[in-house]
Amino acid sequence: MTHNDILRRIRYIFDLSDSKMMAVFGLAGLSVTRSEISDWLKKEDDPAFQECRDTHLAVFLNGLIHDKRGEKEGPRRIRNPA
Repeated sequence: MTHNDILRRIRYIFDLSDSKMMAVFGLAGLSVTRSEISDWLKKEDDPAFQECRDTHLAVFLNGLIHDKRGEKEGPRRIRNPA
């Protein structure tokens, strides 16, 4: 299973729109575009498919935790996946 598969499955489990996914990334300190999300969610045989790197998935999961549980107290560690 790839990072793209995991991102795709989480999206459908929680019924997240593109806007909500962008907001979740933003909660973890990363700004992504709708086209980036769209390309990550495409199937591997699509010419526009882009691989979702492990750092992007980690940022998304941190944002999802923040969205569902709330912000953790203390200093926030932000890692730029660039």
